Order: sequence, then structure tokens, then C-alpha cells
Amino acid sequence: MADVSAAFVTQYQAEVHVAYQQGGAKLRNSVRLKTGIVGASTKFTKIGKGAASQKTRGGDVTPMNTDHSQVTCTLGDWYAPDYVDKLDEFKIQHDERKALVQAGAYAVGRKVDDLIITAAITGLPVGQVVGDGTAKITLASVKQAFALLNKAEVPDDGQRFAVVGADQWNELLEIPQFADADYVGTDNYAWLKGTESRKWLNTVWMLHNGLPVATGATKCLWFHKTALGLGENSTGIISEINYVPQKAAFLCNNMIGAGACRIDDSGVVVLHMKN
Repeated sequence: MADVSAAFVTQYQAEVHVAYQQGGAKLRNSVRLKTGIVGASTKFTKIGKGAASQKTRGGDVTPMNTDHSQVTCTLGDWYAPDYVDKLDEFKIQHDERKALVQAGAYAVGRKVDDLIITAAITGLPVGQVVGDGTAKITLASVKQAFALLNKAEVPDDGQRFAVVGADQWNELLEIPQFADADYVGTDNYAWLKGTESRKWLNTVWMLHNGLPVATGATKCLWFHKTALGLGENSTGIISEINYVPQKAAFLCNNMIGAGACRIDDSGVVVLHMKN
């Protein structure tokens, strides 16, 4: 039960401030997305590389026999509920139900990002990791990660995303090629408006505070959109407010059935950088 006694009216303003927090999922639109899934899991298909061949005049063509594999994405149920007593609403001036729904939506959005980040990092081959957490991010380490993606022929089609922590973002701002408007793009995706982001090396870079941090280092991500997948039972976060007679309170709930998976190892690089 939410303790709202501190919000009871004396002579405070009617406005309510929801604690600073990341507003919704930043990464949901940066990966392959399947919505409306019926069931507890879904599969993302990966098709291997093919090779062209010649044929003699009148002869048969040679099939590429490209490999088709599937990655299973298991969905889990996630909830962010809270109660507001009915009589409490007579003692506060702001819309407590609306505030709790907003806070819950933010919490579920952070969980979606956490699922994507965990899927990207867990079990990633060591060959896809740049750095060991003892050095700060530099132009050299960025170029090393860039080379890994290019050598793997990961498409350089504007659908690459890099996600770094606050300390790494500050270090990047010390690199002229990242900070100078002559090198970076100013166009952002609509869903990144209001987020610290820019386009550099044909990659959308964004600041994210949900990356794993341990022993003074952050595991940052650089990936192609098709290398990671997110499955949802619905078409996003479900929010609802229901009156619960037994509690004489409104239950403000946000929920989602979602799961994430890594589809292609070569399309994901971790930059393990010191804070």
C-alpha cells in the first residue's frame, strides 16, 4: 500500500512531482519486435549467408542451401502495481492515481530495457568484448568495436545502436569526432526525442543508466537492430485502474508479458569500460 500521508494537503501546491526516472523503454524500438504473441514463447529466425555460383549453358543451378536456425524467446510476466486509498484522495490535491500509473509505466519500461540488455550480454563470446573494465572508453576502443562489426559484415545501414553509461558519455564528449557537429548527425528517431543521443559512425548513440555496473566499470553495448529480439504478448505496456472493495482502495497497475533474446552473436559488441 502506497504511503501518501506526506502528500496530505496543508498549504502545498497541487502539482505532483514523480521522482526522476527513465521514462519508459528506450531500447524497445531499437531491436526486432514481435507483438501480440499468443503463448509463453516465440521464435526468431536467423538465415545464414549464401554464395552465388555459375552454371553451364542449359545446366542446373546450384542451390545456396542457406542455413535456417531459430532462437527461442521465452516471455515472462512483469507487474508494477500500487494502491491508493479512496479516502486519501480527499486529503490530497493532485491526481494520485495518475501519478502512480505514470510511475508504474516507467518501472515496466525499465524492465523491458533490462530484458534486452541482459539478453545482449549474457553468454556473449569473449571475442565480441572490447576492454576488460580497467580503461576508459577512447577513440581507439570505439574503432576496435567498430572493426568487429564491420569484419562480421554487420549491415552498416543506419540500424546500428550504441548504448553507453553516463561516465562513458562524458568520455566520448572529449573525443572531437563525437562532440563536433561537423562529424555527428542531428536527426534522431522520434522515440528518442528528449533523450541524450546523436548519430556518429552511422550509429545512433544514446545514454542509458540501466547498463550493468560492477567494480567501477560499465558494460556498454553496440549492436544491430536485427541481432536482438523482443517479444510481447500485447502491443506494449498495459495500464489499468481498478477499485478493490476489500481494500477500499484503487489498484493502479501496469503490466507486460515480454521476453528478449540475442539472435546473432556477431551483431552485438560489448565495450567493457572503466567509469
